[in-house]
Amino acid sequence: MESLKFKIVALLLLLSAAVVHAQQWHTTVTISHPAEINLPESITDILLVNNTVAHPDIPSGAFYTLMAASEMLDGSDYLPSVLESSQNSSGSLYRKQLLTNTQADSLLLNYQSDALLVLNQLIVHPSSECFQTDNETYYAYTQGIAATHWTLFFRRDGKQGAGAISSRTLNFADTLYWENEAETWNEAVQAMPSADEARSEMCLYAGERLAQRLMPTVETDDRYLYDLGDDDQGMYHFVRQHWQQAIEAWQQPQKDTKAEAYAAANCAVTYEILGELDEAYAACARALDAFSRLRSADARQQAVNISYYQERLRARMAK
Repeated sequence: MESLKFKIVALLLLLSAAVVHAQQWHTTVTISHPAEINLPESITDILLVNNTVAHPDIPSGAFYTLMAASEMLDGSDYLPSVLESSQNSSGSLYRKQLLTNTQADSLLLNYQSDALLVLNQLIVHPSSECFQTDNETYYAYTQGIAATHWTLFFRRDGKQGAGAISSRTLNFADTLYWENEAETWNEAVQAMPSADEARSEMCLYAGERLAQRLMPTVETDDRYLYDLGDDDQGMYHFVRQHWQQAIEAWQQPQKDTKAEAYAAANCAVTYEILGELDEAYAACARALDAFSRLRSADARQQAVNISYYQERLRARMAK
């Protein structure tokens, strides 16, 4: 499940834009998303294994991919290592020769690893084009696709033996894109990487993307709270990170419908900080109801803003 961390960034009072008349306070929230590929918590040491037939256009491509993955994982909670020598005895780039559970168990034992990430196939393909635009300039681009096939092996419950091995197949197609626009064809094309440079970058990128899929990601997002005036006890507690007291203050009867809408919207942000997304969503609904009772262009704009925020919450709740 994704988590949320809150970071106060000075809570600056914003001057409103032309279409937004409400004064607002600004802060950010840091939302942590789980890794795309979830590994058992017991896995720490990961052996990255070369099981490819060398690509004819870039014989060291698999090594580049595995080392790029290892270097990125080295900055995480994992302890990676690389087995550079290929385990594949096939002669065909397009024929995968997968490791058996017995072979995987032997590698796990010999290298004292918790898991294997085996690269079975690496195919890189760059393509380039340059053409004249309607503005009589020249536009050049190179697109590179790195297709990788992996097998993840790990032991169930830490037990040894081929029968205790679990495996999972992973297929990815990662794309890199270079582009340039210039006055002449030569200038446009010369800014593009050579085919060899593009292949090398694609191999490195494929390894980096694999590592990223194994690591949680962090997103920093903007949040806005409404200014209810100098005597706003909710904001007094909010800036001091007294979350529950802030909510209680904003849940008190307000002086008018606008303040009611503002207070409910502020409660939504505070509930999100506490990780109570259902309550945050419900608070947005209360804010929308209050804004709907106001007959002004500003209220309609604020309702649009809150609806957008509510959709963001809905997306988080669905994960």
